[in-house]
Amino acid sequence: MGLITVIDRSGEFVDVVGTLSASQSDAEVHAVAALDEVSLGAEAPFVVVVAPSTPPAVGFQAAQAAEAAGAHTSVVIVAESVDTSLMRAAMKAGVSDVVAAADPATEIARAITDAYTAAQGRQRAAAQEAEAAVTLPVGGRVVTVFSTKGGVGKTVLSTNLGAALAKGLDLKTALVDLDLQFGDVGIMLGLAPDRTISDVAASIERLDADLLWGHMTHHDSGLDVLLAPVRPEDAETVTTGRISRILALLREMYDVVVIDTAATLDEVVLTALDKSDAIYAMTMMDVASIKNLKISVQKLAQLGYANGLVHVVLNRADSKVWLQPHEVERAVGSEIYARIPSDRIVPRSVNKGRPVVLDEPRSDVAKAIMGIAKSIAASAGEESGHVS
Repeated sequence: MGLITVIDRSGEFVDVVGTLSASQSDAEVHAVAALDEVSLGAEAPFVVVVAPSTPPAVGFQAAQAAEAAGAHTSVVIVAESVDTSLMRAAMKAGVSDVVAAADPATEIARAITDAYTAAQGRQRAAAQEAEAAVTLPVGGRVVTVFSTKGGVGKTVLSTNLGAALAKGLDLKTALVDLDLQFGDVGIMLGLAPDRTISDVAASIERLDADLLWGHMTHHDSGLDVLLAPVRPEDAETVTTGRISRILALLREMYDVVVIDTAATLDEVVLTALDKSDAIYAMTMMDVASIKNLKISVQKLAQLGYANGLVHVVLNRADSKVWLQPHEVERAVGSEIYARIPSDRIVPRSVNKGRPVVLDEPRSDVAKAIMGIAKSIAASAGEESGHVS
């Protein structure tokens, strides 16, 4: 059960918060009169709500104290009046949200609910990190290339990473096309879909390494590929439970498993993300892509995919579109991990069915992608106890 603590000098606002937080059925709401009554230890509240009767500065202190204590707590200030200086000071202090007491009840409720969800995600991520710290890594490294917007270069990056890891870095590498209805990995690698993931799913009861190996399509780079179904309707047979079993076995068989996903955030994609050691979230230098990425990064954080798991990759980073990379970072709220330049050799390589890292290895695009591949290889080496 999560706790929502209301700092309320008047004692009247706690009932309002209780009503507004009714959608959080697992939440318990109680009031204190001062910040020093709030525990930020093991039983820290998910949300501290600063009532209108309490000075907003108390909210700044609460946010700073939570950060210093390493608590997952979010802080929401409900103020009598909200102006630019208050918003700026709250942002600097790390306050989750500021709303006016006169705002509609739905707006105040949304602020509290969003803060509660974000705190839940941070708590879950901390628990996962603690568990990982005492669990020895088993098998290879799984990385997922992700975007909720199509056309940003997601499959280009996936196929090139796979080829770079297999050919350039001599790692035993698998590439899985989890865009189950409209996957393009086969086309981009010039591979015929004689065997696909739907065939593996149909044989799940007798799945073992030999069967799975027999359903992989082998690329001349040394990369092994599990292709998407030929027919969109075949995707229905590839359930999330079967995907989990396939990915677990691939992790045992390979040094690195690269997953290409559909441009959505459905159960299939979430299954891939759950199995991943790193997520590469892609965007480009246009407002629509940046907006989608911002929402996606926030959602992933709420779901517990945080603490360095998500890496932002900016494609066509040198495009002259009246935007700068630092503006993308500010909008998304996350640093850019890697930048891939724009080059006409990319669509040419796609049409040829041959990755840029193989076709034009000295190009700036290939060098940028190889940089990401080397970081994956280094992490894989650390987890297996050696660095190649």
